[in-house]
Amino acid sequence: MPRSNFLKILVDGRAGWRVLISMKFRLLLIACGILAWPALAAEYFPLAVGNQWVYRLDGATERVVTTIGQNREVAGQTYFVYAGLDGPSGLLRRNTQGQLLVRQPDGAEGVWADFTADRWETAVAPCPGAATVEARDRRVELGRSSFANGLVIRYACAEGGVVREVFVPGVGLVERETASGGERRVYRLTYARVGGVAVFGGPEHSFRLSLDGASYPPEFVFEARMTLENSTGKPLRLEFGSGQSFDLYLKDARGNRVYVWSATRSFAMLLREETVEGERNWTATDRLRLEPGEYVMEAVLTTLGSQPYRATVPLTVIP
Repeated sequence: MPRSNFLKILVDGRAGWRVLISMKFRLLLIACGILAWPALAAEYFPLAVGNQWVYRLDGATERVVTTIGQNREVAGQTYFVYAGLDGPSGLLRRNTQGQLLVRQPDGAEGVWADFTADRWETAVAPCPGAATVEARDRRVELGRSSFANGLVIRYACAEGGVVREVFVPGVGLVERETASGGERRVYRLTYARVGGVAVFGGPEHSFRLSLDGASYPPEFVFEARMTLENSTGKPLRLEFGSGQSFDLYLKDARGNRVYVWSATRSFAMLLREETVEGERNWTATDRLRLEPGEYVMEAVLTTLGSQPYRATVPLTVIP
């Protein structure tokens, strides 16, 4: 064999091994999934359209759904529309220093969290003031996943408002404690979908709603998808009093109900049961004509008994 050909094979072989090793390393990272990526990215609040978090309030059965709905350009900056635990949608962005910024109603920006600092002045409503990092290595259990790098932030808001938050890199806000009139309220993450990866916060039943868009023209057709996730490992029995399994309601910015999915439909009257093991999905489509503005779509399973399954998502009708 000519020496030049031998050297070429040798060089190509080494290059091939490098490519193979690189591919194996990448596959290893992908296989580790969300457990490996947070440690590399250290992104305590992932901002991406479609991300969703579902929380359960201690002592209550109703879930609170928060979402990143869309992007919005304001004053030359790109913000994400976030429907959070506080109810109304807000505008968030992350600057080059890694700070999570909130756009205030007066147009000014305030810091929600500075994930690289140990202390800062926060704009978290309704109690802005000093925020202090209590721990960066708090172990957090989310379902079958365990994270050793939970970030705990303590806020100087003992009289009322947010007093403590826990973030996990790559997942987001996993716990929030508030105080009001001496009453303590704790919201805990039960489900998250971040970057297409699902994270479960415990052996729970989670119900969520998603729409095929975050904004629509005044006349549009929407598709809603409702998902009930049973991650307990045991069958979940649902009882219904008719052929109707769910309903959808739409409220405007003033809280007025402007649409009811079942209003133009009829259902057989019969007692029936469904068993959910793992995941159960329902879908609905309809055509609407609405005035431009901000709305909230609510989905509810029409089950019998005291266990309510409700979820909400915001939507915007643009001119």
